[in-house]
Amino acid sequence: MKLGNIEAGRGEKTYGFFKTGQTHGRFPVHIPLHLVVGAGDGPMLVVQAGTSGLEIEPSLILPHVVKELDPARIKGTLVVVPLMNTSGFEFAQINSAWDDKHLNRLGRGDAGGSVSEQLIHQYYQAVIAKADALVDIRTGSQWSYHHFAGVNNEGDVDASKALAIALGLPQVVLGKDEDNSMALAAARDGKASVAAFIGGGPGLRDYRDQDLGYMRNAVLNAMRHLGMLDGELVSDVESVAVIQEHTMIKPTGERGFIFMDKGLRGAQVNAGDKLGYVRHPFSGVVLEEITAPRAGVMVHAGASWPVPPEGAVLAILGDLVEEISTG
Repeated sequence: MKLGNIEAGRGEKTYGFFKTGQTHGRFPVHIPLHLVVGAGDGPMLVVQAGTSGLEIEPSLILPHVVKELDPARIKGTLVVVPLMNTSGFEFAQINSAWDDKHLNRLGRGDAGGSVSEQLIHQYYQAVIAKADALVDIRTGSQWSYHHFAGVNNEGDVDASKALAIALGLPQVVLGKDEDNSMALAAARDGKASVAAFIGGGPGLRDYRDQDLGYMRNAVLNAMRHLGMLDGELVSDVESVAVIQEHTMIKPTGERGFIFMDKGLRGAQVNAGDKLGYVRHPFSGVVLEEITAPRAGVMVHAGASWPVPPEGAVLAILGDLVEEISTG
């Protein structure tokens, strides 16, 4: 198996830098990539993370997952990208430092576009386009905290939903908004595609081991689900709730500290229920109450830090479709 300049034979694994081009100053642009080629035939799974330079938790666990895998016991091919946005990571920012673009808002990229657009184009054509399935791991950086798998209503929704349920997260959210991400592009190309939202916010400090465990399980469960790895699915939850998203709550523009009731996540709320509030940063006066516009289940997602950036998701609501036992 050869992906660009990275190559591994059957029953081998390797690590290298997938070259995608160069900057205006002619410095090389690359993506760190692990390639694991199993001894037997099987599907190709891509697990990617760190498209934001601040989403660093996956890079703490994904290389260790690769290290523990024995290619002799694997069917098919696994590609793991622990931290895609290397320039954003270097400068501690969300977007690429080369052209200020978010790597997961460029779809399939553009061969004639900016540095980041060319990077995504080269990577998508050489890696994702060849894959059967994609698990795109995302976190909430320092502003929000998540524990759910998102599925777009595009392409082979049944295959994507089945993969999402297998990951072992407490909730699967259907109907994720269009975001021009690589996961959406992959879904439109007919691949089983899931955006796994795990961690962020206080997780790196307070729940690191739990969140890293969720990420490890997600990778191994995806492989078991696809028949690449033997064994039963592993989950820390008793059941997976499948939710049809209907409302995404974002800031209204009222300035101040935003505090959300994190205890409601996973719970059923009624229309008009108070979900959080905005407090004046100097007087302490409550400026606005954030309420549920309609009844629904609160997704395990949303703002944790009291000063989220503009357009941040404060909470997600949806209707319960089904509950699936993991036992």
